[in-house]
Amino acid sequence: MWLLRTILVLLVIYQAQGCQPELKEDAASLLTVGYDKQGSTAVYVDTLSVEMNGRKQKFSDLLKPGCNGRKSATLAIEVRKEGTEEWEEKANDIRITRKNYDNVKDLDPCSKYEVRVLIKPTSGGEIRELPIFPVGPFHKLDPEEKEIAQFKSGAEEYYTEHFKPEYTQVSDNSFTVKWEPVCALVINVWLKEGEWKDEPEKVIQNDIENPTTELTLDVEPCKQFEVMFEISIDSEGNELLEEYMPTVTTDPDKELLSAIFPKHNYDNTSSVLKWDYTAIDEFACIKSFSYKLVKDENGEIVELSEGNDKVHQASELSVGALDSDCNFGVRMEVEYETVAGHKDSLDAFEEHIQKKDQKDNTISTNGSHITYTINPCVEPESEIVIGLKEIGREGKGLSGRTLEQNLEGIVNVDKSKTEIERSSFDETKLKPCVAYKIMLLRKTVDQDFKELETAEFENPQWNSWKAPSVSEKENTSTSITLDIDDLETNGECLVSNYNISCQAVGGGDTKQKMFHANEELKIDDLLPETKYNCKGRIVHTIPGSGAFETPWSDFVVIETASLPLPEEVSTFAPTTEVEDSTSAQVTEVESEDSTSLAVTEVESDSDHEGAEMKIGLKSEDNDETILALSITGICFAILAVGGCYWWHCIRDRGQEDSKDINLSYRASATAGTKVVDMNSALLTETEEEEKKEAETDEPDIKETVVEIPEENKATTSTEGTQNEDLNVLTKTEDEEKKEAETDKPDIKETVVEIPEEIKATTSTEGTPSEDVNVQKETESSSTPADSEGSPSAEIAPKDTDANVIP
Repeated sequence: MWLLRTILVLLVIYQAQGCQPELKEDAASLLTVGYDKQGSTAVYVDTLSVEMNGRKQKFSDLLKPGCNGRKSATLAIEVRKEGTEEWEEKANDIRITRKNYDNVKDLDPCSKYEVRVLIKPTSGGEIRELPIFPVGPFHKLDPEEKEIAQFKSGAEEYYTEHFKPEYTQVSDNSFTVKWEPVCALVINVWLKEGEWKDEPEKVIQNDIENPTTELTLDVEPCKQFEVMFEISIDSEGNELLEEYMPTVTTDPDKELLSAIFPKHNYDNTSSVLKWDYTAIDEFACIKSFSYKLVKDENGEIVELSEGNDKVHQASELSVGALDSDCNFGVRMEVEYETVAGHKDSLDAFEEHIQKKDQKDNTISTNGSHITYTINPCVEPESEIVIGLKEIGREGKGLSGRTLEQNLEGIVNVDKSKTEIERSSFDETKLKPCVAYKIMLLRKTVDQDFKELETAEFENPQWNSWKAPSVSEKENTSTSITLDIDDLETNGECLVSNYNISCQAVGGGDTKQKMFHANEELKIDDLLPETKYNCKGRIVHTIPGSGAFETPWSDFVVIETASLPLPEEVSTFAPTTEVEDSTSAQVTEVESEDSTSLAVTEVESDSDHEGAEMKIGLKSEDNDETILALSITGICFAILAVGGCYWWHCIRDRGQEDSKDINLSYRASATAGTKVVDMNSALLTETEEEEKKEAETDEPDIKETVVEIPEENKATTSTEGTQNEDLNVLTKTEDEEKKEAETDKPDIKETVVEIPEEIKATTSTEGTPSEDVNVQKETESSSTPADSEGSPSAEIAPKDTDANVIP
């Protein structure tokens, strides 16, 4: 015995050590790998779920029998993001008795992953690997699933790491916010100036394939604003995460600054110059500023006074005290920095101090020539040149010096002349997106230049600017989306905005709209199936000059699409009660029955009121019935029809041999809604009648009267020949005469046998005391009329034991 036990123990140990799990051939089809789902309420797009398809299946069902026990193996899950080579193990030692595992978190919803499920034997050996399962990105899900997409955990941490908007291009009337592509379907942008607005400033339906990464907001100058983003991973915007940006302050209006800084007063009599910049304190958008008052005499710069935002009280200067033999200028130069960090400068004002009989230095352009004059105080031996310089380019300090490398071109001039041809400069080399100025310069011994006078120089490229081209990108029944191409600079020139105009062919509907450079050029609220003439132009920003509008493009004719067809909605006819369908089916079945009923209509003067039975069919109007209830009703109707068919057709056919004629509730129902009078008085036998029957051995025959309308009497015959129908008993002339003499009808009846199980159905819907019990006939009841249609028929004696209704 001990030897047997030892052998069994060794066998168990051997099997445990040598057990190698094997995957079933269809193992991959038994498993679902994807985002974790919470029924129809949530899809957690940051969490991975591995689960069996069957409700009662476990991971052990992936393995073939024999080595799929609880201790035979464990599961492991490895994940690899698309574009990487290394697999990262996310979970291990998962029991194979589990049905699912949903604890792999921190997925990037917008990334695509490869997931590998491994079966690891607990005793060592070869690891079994299922096929690789792809998961993500989430925006590839069905629309219904994207509506319920959520983060299971870590939404705030995710967007804090991946969404970092920043302000760019802050100007006096707008600012732009930029961010890296973010994994969100809805982005609401809120703007606060004092108080938050009631509605978002902008609602962005973010296309993950072509994401929105910047937004420009039009605002007022020199004001503070706060921006808040609401970010949602789901397409319905149900789960919103708020991200606040720091306060942004727009730049001051340059035109307003140009009106404040130039304010000064110069008295020609006293030669006193006065200025006051204390009003600048009201500009919260200016972080700091400084100014210098300089004397400019033929390019020689001398500083006279200075100040800044810390020390800027009202000041004055006696210009008459300045010693000079030549004309000179007193100029105020201002530099400032905005809260947004933008630095700029301007010449606030300049007063020219004239000496007697001296000419000022001047320069200007007039069409094809450049004219100039030179002050006689300029050193006779100095070299005078005219230079062309890009506005905004560095190279000039308060010393008034300009470096040669900062000039686009130089032309030497003759002091004895007053003009040169404009063509002296190669205008073909000028840049189209730049503003230039013309300068009268004096060359110094240091080979740099002193500025004598400047003037604007219109860029000739602007006169021949090519119009952009407009093309259709997309259109619907109510909108047109356009593309606009810059044919002049191929996108090199800074764009301020686009102007688009679309007008219906033949006039009428016209839409015009201005778009920022980062907006989609989409015109909405158009008419369907309508042709529109659309054109566009680009508004560029030229540094030092301002806005430059290109010519309008040529028209392009675009026809809006047709209205989409309405979605087909399944409609269901109003359902009726089961009895409605049943009645119709029963009528059809019984009309084909080989047995018909014939009932003799007999008049009776009985004072008893006949019981009335009204078989009505109701139908309910249920237009709003949903599909599930409709199918359920149809199924019940089919079951009822089948039952009725069996009851009235199959069962009755089984009784054809007896040739009994049944008068049932269902027989009366086949003709529609009829009134069936069940005369209980005629069915009630008294003791005297029973005694009489016993003496004469003949029953006192009475009948139940069934009233059948004239138009329906024909339906009581079978589908056979006329001689096969049951003939209605008619009254003879003698019988009519007898009735007239006695004033009592000679009552006879056609005996109708009703099975036991149907008797209960012949009662009316009153109280039990009002039910009519059908009298049973004896087995010796006579047969129906013969095939010749003879009116004679043997009447079976009435069963004296029949139930009597009081």
